[in-house]
Amino acid sequence: MRNIIKDKKGQATFGIFNWMIVAFLTVVFFAGLIYAMGLITGVLHQVGLENDKYAGQPTWTNMTLAADQTFGELNDSIQALRMVALVYILGLAVVVIVGNALMKIHPIYFFAYILVCLLAVIFSVPISNAYETLLNSPIYDGLLNSFTASNWILLNLPIITMFISVFGGIFLFINIIRTGNEGSGIWNTK
Repeated sequence: MRNIIKDKKGQATFGIFNWMIVAFLTVVFFAGLIYAMGLITGVLHQVGLENDKYAGQPTWTNMTLAADQTFGELNDSIQALRMVALVYILGLAVVVIVGNALMKIHPIYFFAYILVCLLAVIFSVPISNAYETLLNSPIYDGLLNSFTASNWILLNLPIITMFISVFGGIFLFINIIRTGNEGSGIWNTK
């Protein structure tokens, strides 16, 4: 296990790219799930209403009640994906920063880190613009507008990416001060 972790070099700065892409996809995917569940619930409720004209006959089943108690409840609970998207985006940003804090990297890579972070900020502009285009389009019947906090993050993605990169860089290169013998002492199990 120790060798697997050691072989992960070169991935310190690419977490920010993963964060940007996953943030975009999370909001779009969760909005699609909420929209699809709303459509399914509406169709099943409508089928139940159509079936109600046979009420009182021996083979009649109250499908409206069944649809409301199953898919209606599921539709109500899936609305929480708006908050889940926000927590997932912020949690992944914290993982990028903490992941950088736990790495030890040679100071010579500082300029390479700055260049990759600059590239991440430049790459975040088209993602933010694409999301704004999706937000202004009638996709999902305007459901994306209800993701208020996630919308703010994705619409300001270049600025947020810059802050995550800067804080990640601070924590990444603060580890330069370590002397390298942190593992020695009474707690070392070697």
